[in-house]
Amino acid sequence: MTPTIDPIAPWYIVFPLGAAILALTLWAYTRRLRGTTGSWRWIALGLRLAAVLLCVLATLKPSLLLMRKVKQTATLVFLVDDSASMQTTDEANGESRWKAAKRALDDALERLGKDSSNKLEVKAQRFNKALGEYKPDDASPPLGRMTAIGTALEEVIKQMAGTRILSIVLLSDGTSNGGNPPLASAQRLKGLVVPVVTVGFGSENAGKSSRDLSAREIVAGPTVFVKNKLKVRGTIAARGYPPDEPVTVELYVEDGKQPISTKDVKIKGDEAVIPIDDLEWTPQVAGETKLTLRVKPKPDEQIPTNNEISTYVTVQKGGLAVLLLQGPNFSWEPKYMTMSLDSSPEIQVELRVIRKPVSEDPSVLSDEELAPGKNDVIILKDVPASFLTPLQQRLIVRGIQRNGTGLMMLGGRSSFGAGGWAGTEVGDVLPTDIHPGDGLVAPPDGLTVRPNARGLESYVMRLSPSAAENARIWSALPPISSANRLGKAKPGAIVMATQSDGEPLMVGQDVPKGRVLAFGGETWPWYTSGGESLKAHRKFWRQVILWLAHKEDSGENQVRIALDRRRLELGQKLEVTATARDAKNEPIPEVKYDAKVEFLGKPETTPVPVDLFNQGNEARGPFFPTGQPGEYRITVTGTRNGEAIGSDKARFLVYQDDRELDNPAADHALLRQIAQITGGQSLAPEQLDKYIKGLDGEVLTDSVVQKEVRLWDNWPFFLIFCGLLTLEWWIRKRHGWV
Repeated sequence: MTPTIDPIAPWYIVFPLGAAILALTLWAYTRRLRGTTGSWRWIALGLRLAAVLLCVLATLKPSLLLMRKVKQTATLVFLVDDSASMQTTDEANGESRWKAAKRALDDALERLGKDSSNKLEVKAQRFNKALGEYKPDDASPPLGRMTAIGTALEEVIKQMAGTRILSIVLLSDGTSNGGNPPLASAQRLKGLVVPVVTVGFGSENAGKSSRDLSAREIVAGPTVFVKNKLKVRGTIAARGYPPDEPVTVELYVEDGKQPISTKDVKIKGDEAVIPIDDLEWTPQVAGETKLTLRVKPKPDEQIPTNNEISTYVTVQKGGLAVLLLQGPNFSWEPKYMTMSLDSSPEIQVELRVIRKPVSEDPSVLSDEELAPGKNDVIILKDVPASFLTPLQQRLIVRGIQRNGTGLMMLGGRSSFGAGGWAGTEVGDVLPTDIHPGDGLVAPPDGLTVRPNARGLESYVMRLSPSAAENARIWSALPPISSANRLGKAKPGAIVMATQSDGEPLMVGQDVPKGRVLAFGGETWPWYTSGGESLKAHRKFWRQVILWLAHKEDSGENQVRIALDRRRLELGQKLEVTATARDAKNEPIPEVKYDAKVEFLGKPETTPVPVDLFNQGNEARGPFFPTGQPGEYRITVTGTRNGEAIGSDKARFLVYQDDRELDNPAADHALLRQIAQITGGQSLAPEQLDKYIKGLDGEVLTDSVVQKEVRLWDNWPFFLIFCGLLTLEWWIRKRHGWV
């Protein structure tokens, strides 16, 4: 037992202050009790002085230190590495590092559990970038994207503060690539006298000799329209395989079991990065879709977990597939028409040039390419009727009458009557009566397209909302070089434009389910003139396709999300943009947006709000994923005047960098350094059992426990102080001194 004091202030302050309080107490009492007699006055003064002395004593904070010896049980801590590099299969018989480490740990835990004479406490944990509980029956694979050995060691010390740690047994491949520096943490454990016993797994030559295929990048979208072809690009990496080794790359939709597109490539070097640029997918249904680029694993791969990479593509309604068939005669029309339609992302044009009859070479155009429902619009440009088989012509007509396919025939030397289309099934659905003798009109100064009043009001020829401006634009367009004679319009057909002599030049008609349009000329001079004519050319062709496909009025209120990326690293900024448009594709003003992000890996996760700020006709805001890697979904709802006008959802992937898999080589040298610094041992896996057997004499130790008894900080001290003051007051009260 040792007495101690700990004054609240230095001695040269405490003692003078205490003396001053005593002096003031004596002075005050002598003045107040002057002229009184009897022994009670001295008793009252003594009680007051005793209370003052207790206060002065409390400022010294006196204590008693009591020491005693106790038997203390030690704790043995196991730490097993469950980062992704532990999946490397470079142990004996092709076994993974994780499987070997788990077996060694389970055997050690079983031995310690069976030894009833051993009073050692055992704690087992798994770690990557943080600690987690280890359960022998847990079959989950090691997926951690970081090995933080230093952080794991220091976290054990924090969690077990006040507990005697016999040693920390670290089972790892030593590839520390994050967190606190392991050797600095080892120095801190040395100061705490906590030895670390390291057990190393894996090969230190794995980085040079291991074979691995990995998917590094996927680029697609981010949006595509239904029936439009989407090209998917990406990058894969190969390590350890010889040059010219064949590799198969596959493209999957959602979680499909069969690839929708494949490509075979060859490795060009020992460590090669191979670009993949010609995988294709044509969506048939609108909605959000996950695309996965996968490198087909090989039997000798040591890290099979990095063979695929995913992203998301939004498939939008309204995608239109246009098949443009060009005959053998040269024309600028297909080139400039395609260039104009390329400015409309929902329209995809497939150009096929037919230079000989299909009957002579079936590979020129297959029947499947004309199957009803495959195309939304078919355009025939200068194709003789004899170049298509009767079955193919019948397929075109069936598509019009049964599936609503649009058909347009453009002028040319082999179009309409001049191309032998009179009397054919296709000729019969055209909106004019064509004849074999119909020729071409080619005046020296060209032909001016002259829309009539009904044509100017039609959707196809409405180049401006203003009727006067629309007529002016058409009158300002440059003339076309020539035009076919179309003959008389059929009953029910609409003549939209004529030649200078009144001959029909553009005629449209609705037929059962579909629409047909005949235009006797070519429009490419409008494109090459540039300026206003170029804009008119683009708008004209866009409206032609939409009209033929019955899409000119198919609009609805829409709220749309646009993400600047669909795959981002943990902590990287995601830029979110929201827009709202009405049925005419015009922006909806004064819309308020509510955006929330939820983690799909855990349905019970609370959604995180995202602040979107209006900027003109759209709203933008950032989101920083700081949780865990995996699949996320953002939902945006638009409201105007308190009423919901629509919502949209989009998924995206958050990943953690793959530093864990960049170099799978084990680092046993680091493990040996940690053991040496802390005074532990560096063991091979087969030596762990012997180490466990030798722990019997180290379990119980004598430990001195110190206990402090504070004489000033307890309830008896307080009661004595209060009792002295109360008794002193009672004496003064009874004798009338108060």
